[in-house]
Amino acid sequence: IHYMRGFFMRSLMISGHRRLRGMINVQGSKNSVLPVMAAALLTEDKVIIENCPAITDVYHMQKVMQAAGAECDIENDIVTVRSGMLKSAPDEEYCARFRASSLFMGVFLAVCGSFVMPYPGGCNIGSRPLNYHIDGLRSLGAVVEEAGGYIIGYCRKLKGGSYEFPYPSVGALENIILAAVRAEGKTCLTNCAKEPEIVDLCDCLKMMGADIDGAGTGTIIINGKATLHGCRYRVPGDRIAAGTYMAGCAIAGGNICLRGIEPERLTAVSDILQKMGCHLFTDKKSNEIIVMADGRRRAVTSVVTGPYPEFPTDMQAQIMSVLAYSGGCCDIYDNVFENRYNAAGELVRMGAVISVSGGHARVCGRPALKGARVCATDLRCGAALVIAALGADCTIVDGCSYICRGYEDIQRDLEQLGADIKWIPGEELTEDLELQS
Repeated sequence: IHYMRGFFMRSLMISGHRRLRGMINVQGSKNSVLPVMAAALLTEDKVIIENCPAITDVYHMQKVMQAAGAECDIENDIVTVRSGMLKSAPDEEYCARFRASSLFMGVFLAVCGSFVMPYPGGCNIGSRPLNYHIDGLRSLGAVVEEAGGYIIGYCRKLKGGSYEFPYPSVGALENIILAAVRAEGKTCLTNCAKEPEIVDLCDCLKMMGADIDGAGTGTIIINGKATLHGCRYRVPGDRIAAGTYMAGCAIAGGNICLRGIEPERLTAVSDILQKMGCHLFTDKKSNEIIVMADGRRRAVTSVVTGPYPEFPTDMQAQIMSVLAYSGGCCDIYDNVFENRYNAAGELVRMGAVISVSGGHARVCGRPALKGARVCATDLRCGAALVIAALGADCTIVDGCSYICRGYEDIQRDLEQLGADIKWIPGEELTEDLELQS
């Protein structure tokens, strides 16, 4: 598969100072497709998922599902799932590689009545405890314990209940929804996350016959069903991938069109970029965003991340790269993850002026950054370094396997928009990944 190049090459070389022009189709959403794939295990019928992005988190999800006894086939951008006879102990190796493996807790409780799994992996961006997941599942009658590096859960029968989230966690809400749609009775969830990916999951589940009301609001009501049926569902465009390319245009300058993305999902990002001097034009009917950028970006006073519809934490590193080129100073406050400033130190190596203290970063823009060899330490850090390089001299970004966790082919997309970017040999593989044809 083409995206596997990132694992064998692992480094990107970017020669900046080239304006971006052209149009690309935005890939399917990473943060939507993973819970939808998990939802497909809630029925014995066939579920077909369209517009699936070719990213490694999908590959890991597929491996966990197959190891658990399900059929999960991927051809081009279509995933076909048949649950089969599921085992309640997902594959440890792949569960430990990505965060979304936590979703199997709710699924296996609903289908098998039990689960045993290791703690999920993912990027090192700060503390992401599972206590909301566990407490929420307990509210449905499950017994969930942590012992010896494993999470163990079981129940005789899930029953509807009520749970108020102390904080609107997306992953925990997804987990509890996946369990509650097969529980007996009514479930009421309050202080819920409102992210579009929650709406996507609920839309898919409703196509499968689930009774859900309130997705995208603070209160979700679920009337559990004993069985669900198959469906055909299309994953919407990835708002973070689209936002990354919008930020890239803000740095490099130019005129780009992004197709296949719902503009309202990027309102907070669009507002910041427009305040910085970009011109944006949206078409809700055709799901297009046009970005035009000329000259140096203006600084904004502050950027504060928070739950949707506030500015997304997944775009914090990318906007930091844009601010590094701005004509002033800006304060960034990440209120979601306390350790999400990994990109700052690498941007400083490129000449950026950034200081970090706790959950606060201050960025003072410069007219230009210099080329350097930098290293991605997580998914969004990697994306931020790549787009920062669009305004600098020759830059090499190592550790690009992180980027392939969420971007189908960032090199292909940026090259299609006119960037001078190519894969080059990097360090050896540290993961035993199977190359599929």
